[in-house]
Amino acid sequence: MARLPKAVVPTHYDLHVKLDLEALTFQGSVVAHLDVLQQTKAIVLHSNELEITNTRILTVSGTPTTISTDKLEFDTDQQTVTIPVGEELSAGSKITLYQSFQGTIKEYGLSPGFQWTGYKTSSGESKRAYSTSCEPIGARCIFPCLDEPEHKATVSSTVVINQDLVCISNMDIASEQTTPSEEAESGITKKVVFNRTPRTSTYLICFAIGEFDFIQSSQLDFPVRVYALRGANLQYGSYMLKVAVDALDRYQQLFDLAYPLPKLDLVAMPDAGALENWGCIVFGERFILLDPETTAAKSWQMAAETLCHEIAHQWFGNLVTMAWWDDLWLNEAFAEWAGFYAVDKMFPEWQYWLHFVAADPDPEAMAFYQGALDMDSTRTSHPIYNPKASPDRMGELFDNITYMKGASLLRMLCHCLGTDSFIEGVRGYLKKHAYSNATTNDLWSALGASTSTDVERLMREWTKDMGYPILSVTEDNTTKGSQTVTLEQHRYLQSVTVTPKEDKAVWHVPLNIQTASAATRTPRPLLLTSRQQTYPVDLDFYKINSGQIGLYRVCYPPSRLKTFGAQLSSGHLSPEDRAGLVSDVHALVSSSLSTPIRTADLLEFLLQFKHSNEKSFLVWRQIFYTLSKLRQAFLFSSSETNNALRRFHQDLTLSGLPHQVWDIKSNDPVSNQSAKALFFSQAAGYEPVNKVAAELFAKFMAGDAKAFNANIRKYVFQAVTSSNDVGLFDSILNLALNTQDPEIRTDAFVSLGYATDNTLIQKALSLMTSEDTSFNTLEKWFLLNALQADRAGAEASWEWLRASWADSIQGKFGAVTVGRWVGSCTASLSTRKQLGEVEEFLITGGVEDKHKKAFEQAVAGIEARTAWVERDGKGVEAWLDGWGGKRSG
Repeated sequence: MARLPKAVVPTHYDLHVKLDLEALTFQGSVVAHLDVLQQTKAIVLHSNELEITNTRILTVSGTPTTISTDKLEFDTDQQTVTIPVGEELSAGSKITLYQSFQGTIKEYGLSPGFQWTGYKTSSGESKRAYSTSCEPIGARCIFPCLDEPEHKATVSSTVVINQDLVCISNMDIASEQTTPSEEAESGITKKVVFNRTPRTSTYLICFAIGEFDFIQSSQLDFPVRVYALRGANLQYGSYMLKVAVDALDRYQQLFDLAYPLPKLDLVAMPDAGALENWGCIVFGERFILLDPETTAAKSWQMAAETLCHEIAHQWFGNLVTMAWWDDLWLNEAFAEWAGFYAVDKMFPEWQYWLHFVAADPDPEAMAFYQGALDMDSTRTSHPIYNPKASPDRMGELFDNITYMKGASLLRMLCHCLGTDSFIEGVRGYLKKHAYSNATTNDLWSALGASTSTDVERLMREWTKDMGYPILSVTEDNTTKGSQTVTLEQHRYLQSVTVTPKEDKAVWHVPLNIQTASAATRTPRPLLLTSRQQTYPVDLDFYKINSGQIGLYRVCYPPSRLKTFGAQLSSGHLSPEDRAGLVSDVHALVSSSLSTPIRTADLLEFLLQFKHSNEKSFLVWRQIFYTLSKLRQAFLFSSSETNNALRRFHQDLTLSGLPHQVWDIKSNDPVSNQSAKALFFSQAAGYEPVNKVAAELFAKFMAGDAKAFNANIRKYVFQAVTSSNDVGLFDSILNLALNTQDPEIRTDAFVSLGYATDNTLIQKALSLMTSEDTSFNTLEKWFLLNALQADRAGAEASWEWLRASWADSIQGKFGAVTVGRWVGSCTASLSTRKQLGEVEEFLITGGVEDKHKKAFEQAVAGIEARTAWVERDGKGVEAWLDGWGGKRSG
């Protein structure tokens, strides 16, 4: 999709929209005030899915000129309209463009612009709520405009709706007026006039309309509100309202900039995601309305981080906006980093930066640092700064590279430069570019000015190249009195051999070398800036990438891995270090790297955490994630190997199982609640937890709403479903279909993916494209993830994807959703035959261009797992046989 010409720029829009909510249409008018920068005979705007009914231009001569609609030139591919002008416009002149238009309100998730969402009240009445979705290219579906981030302008808007509804927008309300109307169901319409916005990008414009009530905090100098639809348990928004106020206060101090608008509204909508519109953030109800009785600790944490992320956008992205979508990471990575920063300060007991580092085996879990490492280790990745970015392919950019790699690099850079200096530079960046646009180089300049560091050079390869390095370590203590390590960096690719062309980059790598000696207890701020360099260390203990701050892998000699195993409980290795070592060893053995460390060494290393009596549940979370990936890769190996891996998993799980793991109190420390929930999730399906789960579920279905703690609810459902009892399966499905609690609905629905009986698996898959259910695309993604834990589910989901592709998936769902589903349905495939099937489907299955990258990523993943199994299969079998995993007991 091409950029607009540079001939004109907007300074202000006067927007008037009238909605017919019965007919699901709208009509409106806009007055665009434009400055002419270059001599031109035409004005080019964005317009998509709109019928423009009238166009007039007032030029510098002062004479209004009406342009016949048949003279307008529409380009549906580029989503533009070209308007010829009656006289050639000279640079420096100003014009006013009047246009009227009409459009339709689409169902949520099917099209950008105005959308409607259906919901049911507590009495069962069907109703609709309405909102806009403008990022990245939805404003052009609402009114003709220059819909690019750098075209900032002020906006004055007026919306006409039914009298009984509430309209919320970016700004506060200037006035409201009711008028008799034959069109409105009540016979009366309401005109809502909003105050003028500051200069803003069009993708941040928002309107939300419905039967809303609100609660408000007046703790700050401006009102902060939570809006929810009538009957949607608004009282549950009080906790997140407090979090929002706390985050706003912290951000104002952190950035040394006041919140720039007169109010902030947090709008809860059914089944929405989270969209950072300026002053009017729209969330799914599950992120804002959290019932303290039914919400798990993990959901509280996710909601708090999501809320802080979107509030951070009010500065990063909204106040200062990237100049073009190639720098989207400036928005998303900063909001992610700031979100974790705020949550960590608010809730230090959560250890949220360790939460950022440690992966999670839960199929619903967000992938943070580990997600960045995983995605960026493939050839289908992309640079953070992406010069090929185009708004019609934005689904490819809203991914783990833009968000998680970006946030990981900011975390690394903050540590490298020093937190105070980093924040000082961020403040300078925000103040200099407020109400304007910025680029990556603008950020580097601001950080360089605050630190006297060539930040652009430091970060060049990290942002402009795909991938990241792996540091190979060679130890040397042959010289008397001298102990050194030689580090050599090369690009890390997970599944294929790196070619010389792919291995040209030499990163500036912050080493953060930790040793045990008091003099060097603090990690040394060394930079590896060449292909190879030697450093003095204490070989009794040292750890590179201490705290797992840097975004890279480290390959130690096998002897060092054994030493680390013996030092797990020594106090030298932080929880982040222990989780990082597990992650790095997993990355080594699952790749095509020529290294003496094999999967058997990984299994032996994991066993040491049992012997060291590991206490951190977040480290255990990384261990269980690694085990899940190992078992997934070997899923189609022999039944003997699968049974032995299951016993190994059971041995580790039950060895660390807290006493009465199901006994969780809501007033227990969050870490205790989360630890028990983690071990319960891993023990689901094993005795005695399986028996307890069945008893708890029976009590729950008998009417005891407090039969089990919310933290283990999904795992109780999982254990029950995995029993393959048809009656119990149907009970959980009916619960998912009929509950009014979104948390319970998601937990029940996703648990259906843990059935291993083919009939029940097919019943679960039939819900993916059924029009008779209201499960959202995110829940369906989680269900597909759950199916990958068992061979029957993995095979069935791949067959379902192929069979449903043409009629029920492609063209029916967005590119991001389809990409996720493709990744899930191929995540456990690991044989040459399966690899061939996916490759063939990519060629002959009628896959549209926008979905090909997802299949290419799937092929790369299958290649990696296939190679892993072929290379290490016999060694894994031998180790497990020696450990005793093939024997009962």
